[in-house]
Amino acid sequence: MSRLTDDYGALLNKLQKSAAEHRQPLNVTFELTARCNQACRMCYISRPVTDSIARNRELTAAEWVDIAGQAKKEGMLFLLLTGGEIFVRPDFFEIYRPLTGMGLLISLYTSATLVTDSVADQLAEMPPHRVEVSLYGANADTYETVTGTPGSFARCLKGIEALVKRNINVVLKATITRQNAGELYDMQKIAKRWDLQFSASWLLTGRTDGMPSGIDACRLSPSQALAIEEADPDLVEEWRNSEMSSGKENFYCQAGKTSCLIDPAGAMNVCSDLPAPGIMVPDVGFREAWKELQRFVEAAPGLSAECLDCDAIQYCAICPAWSYLENGRMAGSVEYLCKIAHERKKRYESEQ
Repeated sequence: MSRLTDDYGALLNKLQKSAAEHRQPLNVTFELTARCNQACRMCYISRPVTDSIARNRELTAAEWVDIAGQAKKEGMLFLLLTGGEIFVRPDFFEIYRPLTGMGLLISLYTSATLVTDSVADQLAEMPPHRVEVSLYGANADTYETVTGTPGSFARCLKGIEALVKRNINVVLKATITRQNAGELYDMQKIAKRWDLQFSASWLLTGRTDGMPSGIDACRLSPSQALAIEEADPDLVEEWRNSEMSSGKENFYCQAGKTSCLIDPAGAMNVCSDLPAPGIMVPDVGFREAWKELQRFVEAAPGLSAECLDCDAIQYCAICPAWSYLENGRMAGSVEYLCKIAHERKKRYESEQ
């Protein structure tokens, strides 16, 4: 690891600690749209591009820029633009261009399937801090089985190529499902082809809008999940030393403390997986919404007695968002996470 990387990591940790102490909204996510040009079964948010109800709920470009200005005054430094698919919005660059002049570190989440040469050229004129591209398979059959969209694999690779050619900082991230788990190594090889950073995640949540989801057909079994996890020594060590869920505090992450999400209609929520409390920023302003969000987090219930009494709690990723999506309340166990936690405990403690 280089000295520059070490220094940046130390600075980032210092910023996060200071922001947490002062309840500064350091990291903000703008969910520009729920619409997407793909139809992934496991997606927690996706709506069709042609969904007029979803489109009509979206804030205008001017409203997003105004909210960004308010958020910056309150201390926002890191801004993530995500969806849905951000590039389904024809006015994306009407949002993006003004933001680049605010001194923010802007990241983009995309599938890259709508990244044309024109889109890549415009991004190259004002490069984002990073572009994270979701990868769903290492070949067309697998990728398109997940996305439900013919031709999407080729468009994804073409979009990545366009970004890389313009020296835009790209990170590839794989969403691991039962359909593509066998191709993890091959997806890593795709990243190596362009010398790109690669990450993989497999914890899939249900839809935040309560609509039916294909999540059960996509989630890995606990044994499959742990097999992938054990391939990452850093992650294994993190879990062995984890105190994430060992205390009584429900929100052990930085959600509502240094970070928040604003959905396509302008509602401020704790995170992408917890569609609450839904404070309308266009109505009350960013500052008041942020204050109200903090009150919501502070008033949230702690972990349930069931979770606190569990001997595998140290190994569990239970959080208010998971409880809410699975149980309709912000505390309480989630069977899928319970099984994974007990599997972790069995594997990691047996090695000590």
